[in-house]
Formats: sequence, C-alpha cells, structure tokens
Amino acid sequence: MRSILVILLAAGVAHADPSMIDDVEPTADDDIGDQGVGADVGIAAGGRVTPGGLRVAGHYLYQLSDRDWFDGTAAFTFGSGGTACSRDRMNTLSCDHGFTDGRSVQISASVRRMFAAQGAFRPFARAGLGVSLVQFAGDGVSGVAVPLHVGGGIRARVAPAVAVVAQGELQLGIGRFGDDLGIEPQVGVAFTAGAEFRLK
Repeated sequence: MRSILVILLAAGVAHADPSMIDDVEPTADDDIGDQGVGADVGIAAGGRVTPGGLRVAGHYLYQLSDRDWFDGTAAFTFGSGGTACSRDRMNTLSCDHGFTDGRSVQISASVRRMFAAQGAFRPFARAGLGVSLVQFAGDGVSGVAVPLHVGGGIRARVAPAVAVVAQGELQLGIGRFGDDLGIEPQVGVAFTAGAEFRLK
C-alpha cells in the first residue's frame, strides 16, 4: 500500500511540473521575447506618385504588453526609373507611374498585436505611421510622404529563437512633391516574407 502511494505522489508531481511536459505550447512572450530583430523581402505595388518595386525591410521588436509589441521598421523600395510625367496646355504637371516605378526610403513605427497560436502558426495584426522620402528619378520628381500602415501576417517558429514570417500591408497617406505637383495621395500595398530572431 505504501509503495502505491509513493507511485501516485510521484506521478502527480511529474504532471504538475511544466518542465517535464514536452508539448507545452509556447506563449507569444516565449515565442518572440522581450526584443527581436527581423528582415524580409518582397514586392510593393504603387502607382501615380506612390513608389513600387522590390521591397527590402528590417524590423526591431520591443514588447509593450502580453500581446503587443512595438515594431520599428526601415524599408527600402527599388522600382523602375522610367518617365511618366507630362504637362498639359495649362502647364500643369501630372504623373501616372506604373505599379513598380519609383524608389523610396521609409521609417515607420507600428504596434503589432499577436493572437493565439493556430497549431504551428501565430497570426498578428499591425498598424502604425511612417515617413518616407520618395523619388522618381526619370522625371526629376521627389517628395516626402506620410503613410498610414495597416496590415497583418503570420509567423511560424522554426527554432527556439527563430521564426519565419509572411505579411502584407496597405499604405494610405499623403505626400508633398514640390510646387509643381503639390499634395498627392499615397496608396499602395506590399507583401513580404522573411525571418525574425529573438534577442531576449
């Protein structure tokens, strides 16, 4: 009888000790950590005076709460440098660039909200504000834009400190392009994929 009680008590301790359970699902905090960095590459689509082309971005993540992380991003867009601006009879300048024309350098500050894991995947949403320098070299047009970012994605942990990430976003804002064009809308989308690394 005494041996049976010892066995039952040992089984209860093993069940209560999380370190002895192999399949405990990691929390978002375990998954991302207090801080992290990431890099991704993809495609951005713009038009008119919104740049598009190859998108390369780097991220810095900092935990704000149990579900929210600050996402600081530096993004570079490399598109075609073809001409697409002209003047009408009133000498008014207008531009109609394609989806993958222009170049930009942008920094943005966003908040990323992490949701409950779905198997091996963890979805998220993000929203924030950015500032970008925009250039269409072929037309000699450049300006400063302030876009709002709204999007989301999914991440999958592939190692204790490494995850692969795919995400998309919509950018809406305005830009100032000198006296000839003045204030112009900024409307674009971007889709990227990459990896993130936990620092702490």
